[in-house]
Amino acid sequence: MVEIEKIAYHGWPNCLKISNHIIELIVLTDVGPRIIHLSFKGGDNLLYENIEDAGQMGGNKWRTYGGHRLWHAPEDIKRTYVPDNFPV
Repeated sequence: MVEIEKIAYHGWPNCLKISNHIIELIVLTDVGPRIIHLSFKGGDNLLYENIEDAGQMGGNKWRTYGGHRLWHAPEDIKRTYVPDNFPV
């Protein structure tokens, strides 16, 4: 069974934790969309996280939050490479 719950994660107050008996996935909604955490249940994150940018929101600075940023295709310089610092 899949469970979805709203949680705070590393300074972002509005994240979604999606899990089942095998894996856990945490999605940022304060910035993104971005998957910031993927692990086996109770295990270490398999994705990189830049702790220096954790919890940051807003602004025009490109931040390397880590995780996996959701991209669209085809890539377009006007949309693809814009900082994802705002709520979804």
